Order: sequence, then C-alpha cells, then structure tokens
Amino acid sequence: MKRIGILTLALVLLLGLLATPVQAKPATFTVPYNQAQFQWRGISPFGTWTPSYSYLEYSTDSTFTLTGNVLHTAWSYSPLVTDLAGQSTVYTYDKKNDVWKEKEGTVGYKYVPGYGDYPIANYFRGYLKFDGTPSADSFVHGVAYQWVYLLAPQDATLTAPNTQYAQWDETMGAWLVGFSIYLWDPSVPVPNYNTIFPNPFIKPVPASNYNPLGL
Repeated sequence: MKRIGILTLALVLLLGLLATPVQAKPATFTVPYNQAQFQWRGISPFGTWTPSYSYLEYSTDSTFTLTGNVLHTAWSYSPLVTDLAGQSTVYTYDKKNDVWKEKEGTVGYKYVPGYGDYPIANYFRGYLKFDGTPSADSFVHGVAYQWVYLLAPQDATLTAPNTQYAQWDETMGAWLVGFSIYLWDPSVPVPNYNTIFPNPFIKPVPASNYNPLGL
C-alpha cells in the first residue's frame, strides 16, 4: 500500500494497452516500489515543504489488475475521514508518450480535527509508466500531484490546526491547505530526489496538464 501522509493509495488498476494485445482475462499482480514524497500542509509557512510530512525513502507495494483499456485507482485515508467520495479515479493510455495519464481525479471528504467542519477537495494529476505490458516486473516510474483545498468562504475564520497558513486561491474559489508531489520507483533512486517547491506555484488547472513539472 502507498503511504501518503495521512493517505494510503490502494491502486486497483484495470489496465489495457492500446499498443499491445488486450488481455482476455484480468491479471492481478503486486508491484513493490520506493515512495518519495514532498508535501506542504497549512501547519507551516507556504513556499517550502513541511518537514514532518516529507520523506525520500519508504518501501511499499500496490496491487494491480490488468484488463480492458482503462486504468482505475482508489485512494484510502488514514486516520479515517468522513463523507468520503470520489476516491476512484481513471488513467488512460497515452500512446505518444507511452504512459498512463491520470485524468482529472477529485476526492472529497471532511476531516474535522485537522480542517474544521468544512468539506475538503483533493485534486490529483499524474501518470504511471511500465516497460511494455504492465506486470510485477515492468513498473518503471510514477508521479502524482495532489492539491488540497478547503471549501470555505473567503471571509471564513479558520482556526483548525491545518489551516494556520491557508492560502486563498481566487482561481479555485477555495483555500489551499495542502500540496504534495509523490514519486514512485522500483528502488531508491541514486542520487535521490531534490524536488524544489514550485515557484511560481502550479495549480490543478487545466486538468489535461498531468505532469506540470516534468517529473
């Protein structure tokens, strides 16, 4: 399972390659990989990563199922959140770039201890890459971008712990309270990642921009 701060990404992927024969039956396999993550949360000043939420080496794995010509994932959260919706998302194969691009993925929930009694919207972008047909041995690399928005009015008084340094986003009409980049590889990269907080800051629009930093 992918450990992502308070998140675990359970990848249940229905995969099909346009460039290779479609599998007649689903094939399930588990891929071990290293996860590096860089995160900012509203408990610390905007513009730098939050140290307690960021790390370079975490060994984990995900289970994949190959079938058809789309790729589905499901995000799960720990600690438990309420009103969880939209945790499934869809990837499609990009033949030109030979990657599985995540189409717009949005997860909604509430986490009152961290953000108060307002809905949260998580926007995900990214891709997965395999060397040929997806299998336990063919995973090459993956990237996910996550934006965390608090759906509260601009004039709201925010007092919850994770909203101390919230940033009002005029484009999204919501408070930015988190941003993350997750990098997945078969082993720990050498040298390891040194991903810089983006300046100017990137936003989850347009949704078609699945890899805005070229990672």
